[in-house]
Formats: sequence, structure tokens, C-alpha cells
Amino acid sequence: MKISLNWLKTFVDIQKTPEEIEQILTGTGLEVEHYETIASIKGGLKGLIVGKIMTCEKHPNADKLNLTTVDTGSGELLSIVCGAPNVAAGQKVIVAPIGTIIYPAKGEPFTIQKAKIRGEISEGMLCAEDEIGLGVSHEGLLILPEDLAIGSLLSDYFKVSNDVVFEIGLTANRGDAASHLGVARELATVLNMPLSKPVLKVSTVPQIANLKVSVENSEDCGRYSGIVMEGIKVKESPEWLKVQLKAIGLNSINNVVDITNFVMHELGQPLHAFDYSAIKGQEIIVKRAKENDKFIALDGKEYILKGHELMIANAENNMCMAGVYGGKDSGVNANTNYVFIESAYFSADIVRKSAKAHGISTDSSFRFERGTDPEMTIIALQRAVALIEELAGGKITSAYLDVYPTILQPNEVVLRKASIKRVVGFEIPDANVEQILKGLEIAIISKSANAWQLQVPLFKSDVTREIDVIEELIRIYGFSHIPLNKHMTLSLNYKSQVNERLYENKVSDFLRGMGFSEIMTNSLSSDKFYEEKEKLIYMANPLSAEMNVMRKTMLYSGLEAIAYNKNRRQSNTLFYEFGKTYLQANGQYFEKEELVIFASGHQTEESWEQKQRPVDYYFLKSVVNRICLAMGGDLKNADIRIADANELSKFDIKDNVYFATINWQNLINKAANRTFNLKALPQFPVVRRDLSLVVEKTTEFKAIQSLVQKLNIKNMMGMNVFDVYEGKPLDENQKSISLSFELYDDEKTMNEKEIEAIMQKLIKQFETQLNAVIRK
Repeated sequence: MKISLNWLKTFVDIQKTPEEIEQILTGTGLEVEHYETIASIKGGLKGLIVGKIMTCEKHPNADKLNLTTVDTGSGELLSIVCGAPNVAAGQKVIVAPIGTIIYPAKGEPFTIQKAKIRGEISEGMLCAEDEIGLGVSHEGLLILPEDLAIGSLLSDYFKVSNDVVFEIGLTANRGDAASHLGVARELATVLNMPLSKPVLKVSTVPQIANLKVSVENSEDCGRYSGIVMEGIKVKESPEWLKVQLKAIGLNSINNVVDITNFVMHELGQPLHAFDYSAIKGQEIIVKRAKENDKFIALDGKEYILKGHELMIANAENNMCMAGVYGGKDSGVNANTNYVFIESAYFSADIVRKSAKAHGISTDSSFRFERGTDPEMTIIALQRAVALIEELAGGKITSAYLDVYPTILQPNEVVLRKASIKRVVGFEIPDANVEQILKGLEIAIISKSANAWQLQVPLFKSDVTREIDVIEELIRIYGFSHIPLNKHMTLSLNYKSQVNERLYENKVSDFLRGMGFSEIMTNSLSSDKFYEEKEKLIYMANPLSAEMNVMRKTMLYSGLEAIAYNKNRRQSNTLFYEFGKTYLQANGQYFEKEELVIFASGHQTEESWEQKQRPVDYYFLKSVVNRICLAMGGDLKNADIRIADANELSKFDIKDNVYFATINWQNLINKAANRTFNLKALPQFPVVRRDLSLVVEKTTEFKAIQSLVQKLNIKNMMGMNVFDVYEGKPLDENQKSISLSFELYDDEKTMNEKEIEAIMQKLIKQFETQLNAVIRK
């Protein structure tokens, strides 16, 4: 959820830095995942200045180019080559000096550099509106008014505004904070500052009831409110509204739709605007869908309804999937002049089930799923009416329609001082308790020496018990205020037989030393990645279609991370992750702990010290082998392969990706159960002898190694391959393998006769079993 700092300041006069606000919000449970500074125009027109063209002549080497000299107020004229057809001496224009970063309307940003164009020096750029993100026209230079001062900042002329946008990871129980008002309430309470709410204009309305509203089940829709307005002029929104919505990632559609979005993000109450002419029979019915009914949404996509969805219908057909998505033919369009504005309190369960069933996630469903405030429906309508009257010229033609069969009552809770001390561990002063309760709009009905009788507002749907209120108190009061004392102890009753974390840390240290970075990816994935779906474990209520199954492999989440990095020009991606995979078979569920390692690009970053080496199968195999051997296992505990074209295409990855999957639990068990055979250091010389064998190309080293092991030679300490050769004078189907053997006797120095006997034994086996020829 995106929250604008400028928008927050309309509610609370906060003067804190973004870093301080981040800490405050995260401390209250509204975790700030990140924040960024944005401008109303991309790039903020930074570095662009007003210049005056002093001279303009034809380029001697190009018919369509001109040579200009430009005064930017620096004291020296800039020579700039320009190809705009309307360039002329005496014009005030936009100048991008050398070093300026340009943010065009289309394409990637780029930096202006000193250049030689057709033999002539160019010390900057004269800009058209599309080249700096001010518009889409490329017909010529954007000519500025004559009265602008030379050298003045373009950002001042276009009144570029800056904002800070916080990305908040809102948990499912915090519907009260799903708006700028809700977040501002948290800040105002923590800082003990006043909260300024929007001033509502309540218009006198005629009592006309031509529109009939009926709700079939009040449990599905506890409250349905609305109002009719006519004389609407659908047009482009004013700049302030477009800037406000753009800051939180919303594109402007038109003034009416923008107003409904603005109110939703301001107050947390979703609204929907219907074209009144689409309400057939002047009747609105809130009802469950019929199974297999068809619904065409705003995006033009047809949805086959399952029967559990809540629909907003007219006398003839469905107009909207309640709380989720509007219909194609009932929304506001350029010809609309008569609207019905809906503001409702829908069941969180119904909206969540509908959204997940169809893989839809909207700003509206996001809020309804977390629980909205039934008391906000009319307030939000009043706010929208005032803005529509101001920005669209409309007027209301009906009383506020309000179907509210069972009026919900706020929860009443007794908060005891003894309970606070028992749970928190210390006494919070009464003044602080009451200040926090007031800030959170939890009303104090009465107070005694030992307790408060409270009334909890309906927008705090998760606060129903005394312990919930105490949680609210301590998160606002601050966990940092909990005093430490000598009586506090930490007791850990569980002692693992195997210190898994120790092994993870050691392997992590090794991998980081090899240049790998650890990643942590989501254990939820999409079933679209899997061809065979019968073993997948599906989520009952998935957050989205992208997270509807538990991952059967960690490959796809890793590829997603690799694609993310490569798209940001990080071509060398060496990643590893510890995690779990899940599957089902024969009615049983299984989970497996794994270590996955990914390698793509080069082994090291580009450097003058060493030549880059691309990663390959053998690079990854050596890494995996060292891990397995260090923990008492072998390569049988791992699966190493290259991702195939189909897997890579799902993420638009063009480079090869090598990955290894290690059965981590098996490897830990081997590490925990392995035994060590300790031997004394050699007292006598270790003898090395080499042999070069000519064998068939298909002969593998493991066949040679197995043959030597079967001989069970007592004095054999080890063997190794130190060279492989193919080519002339050998035949095409032959290769030469050079082996080294280490021989040792722990009782005496071996003599040449003993050594030669062992080597002859080896040679005989190689010649008879492998048809080898010994090179001499």
C-alpha cells in the first residue's frame, strides 16, 4: 500500500524526516517496506534551465541540422547542435547542459554528454516537450515565454512538486489503516498531535426516491448507501488531483472516477460510480450470482461466475462484482451526465472469496478484504459529492439512499490497570493511556480508580477484547519504553540434537566467499509454472493467482530473482537459498528442506586483475562437491543441471542458468552422524608414480577408480587425474588419461621392488579390463 507524505500532511502537521516516519510507522506495526522520493514530473526537471538562442546558422555538413550559440547565464555561450525545425535566434528555450540526466516520455533516461555531431562540437541539448517528459509532442522545441530569466530553473517555472511515498506492508487485520486517514491517525497518536479530518459539505437534498435499492442478505451487505447526481461533466481531472493520484501509482482516468479513487485512498472507503442510464428499471439489487452466469468487467474480460459472488444488479442484468470489479457497460464514460455513487459495507469473506476465485486484486477488494467501517459509507459519499460539485459541476437529485437493516453497535470493553501491568510488565501512566485511547478514537465511557469502560469504534474490527486494547496501547506507547530489570530472564527449553543453524552459517560463509549472495523467496508460487499439477498443494484462499500453490521446487522463485536482477543490468547472478519444498502424493503431504544454488553469467565481476570466466556445469559441480564432502556426503545428495529453454522462457531469461538442488536434511544428518578415523602423520616417505593410459573416449574416470578400488591394494593412499589429451597421434575414438598414484607403508620405507609390483598389478588390470594401452 502506497502512502504519500504530502497527503498525510493534510491530516497532521508532521515535520519529521522520512527516516523518522519510517521508524514510527514500523514501530506501530505498519511496516514500511521502503520509501522513495518522487517528483510530479519524472526526474523533477533537475538540471534543466532557461536559455536564449543568440545565433542560429545552418550546419555545414548536414542539411537538417543547425549550429546555435545559447546564453544560459553562465557568462559563456554554449555551442549546441540542434535538429528541431522551429529553432531560431532570439527564442527562449529549454537547455540541458552537459551532465544533465534526461527523462523522456518514452524510453530510458540518459545523460547529456559533450559530443561531436557531423564534425561540430555540441555542448548540450535544446529540448522538445517529449524529450523531458512534459508531453508527447516532438514537432519542435518547446518555446518558453520571453519574460523568463535566462539561467532560471525550469522546475520553478513548471512548479514541480516533490513527495515521499512510503510502501507499507499492511497485514490482514489492519483495515483501519488502509487509508491516508488511518495512517495519519497512527502518527498523530504516537506524536500526540491533533488530527485534522476533511471538512464535509452536507447539502440540502430533495426527497426523491425514484431509485429502488434492495439487499437480499444483510450478512453479505450490512449497509448499502448511495446518491444520485445529475449535470455531471466528465472531463480531465485538475492537475492537483492527477499529481496526488500519480504519487501513489494511480493513472488519471477522468474527474469522476478519479474522485472515487481519491476518496477511497483518503478515507479507506471504496466507492463506485455507475452511469445512471445503465440502471435498468431504476432498480439496484444486491444479490448472490447464479452459477455459470457471465459477467463482462471493465477490462473487457468475461468471467464465468461460480455462484458465491456478490453482485450489484439492475432489473435485467449484473452491473458489478461487489467490492471487486465494475462492469464494462455500467461505468462512467465521456457521455455520462447522470450518475449513481455507491458506498457500501460488504462482507470481507464474500469479497475475498470472489476476488481469489477469479484471480482479481483491486484497490477496492484490498480494503474490503481487511474490513471497512460501516460508519464511513455516508461520510465518504459526502466527501465525494463535495468534490464532484466542485470539479464536475454536478448536483444531487436524491436524498442519500441508505439501506442499513441492522445497525451495528461499537464493542464495549473494560480495560483494567492490573491487566495492563500483568501483560506489559509495568504500569503505563493514566495520562498516557487516555491520550492513546483518545488518539485511536477509542471512547472512554466511564472511569474508576482501577479501570476504564471503553467503546471501540467499528473501524477497529480486530479490537474486541481487553487484551486487544492492551496490544493497541503498547504498540503506540512503544516497545522501546519497556524497562529492563534484573528479574527478566530468558529460558530456552528446547535443545536441538543437531545445530542446523551452525551448518547453515558455515555453508553460507563458504558460498559468500565464492561470490554467492543469499536470497529469500516466497514459498508460495503459481501453478502456471508446472506441467504436472497433480502433486501440487493448492491454497484454499490464495492471495492471488501468482501465489495459489506451495512451491514444489525452488527453481522458479530463483529464476524470478535472477530475471529481476538481469533486468536491472546485473548480469552475473550467483545465488543460494535455504528453504522448503512441498508436494502431495496418495493423500499425504510432504515437505523437504533443500539448499539450492544458482549460477549465471561470469564467476567474477569484470576486473583488470583477471580475465572473466563464464560459469558452467563444472564450476557449479565443484562448488556443490566441496559442500557435500565437507559435510560427510557426496554428490549423490545433489542434483545439478542447466535450466531448459522452456523454464527460462517463463521469465524471459536469455542467458544459461545452472542450478543445483541439495537435499539439505539428508546432508545435515550425514554431518551429524559421521565418524572420523584418525591416523598418525606419515613417518616414512610417500611414493608417487604416474601412468598414462590410452583408452576409448567413452571410458570415464569413475570406471578406472572403481577398478583400482576392487584391487584393494593395502598401500594405495590415493589416485588422481592430472591430464586428459585428445588428438593426434591418437585415433578419433581414443583419449589419453594421465593418472598419479600415491603409495605408502606405515611400517617402513617402500622399496622399488614393492612399488613396481603394485604398478604392474595396476597395468595388468587396465590392459585386460579396459583394453588400455600404456604410454611410455
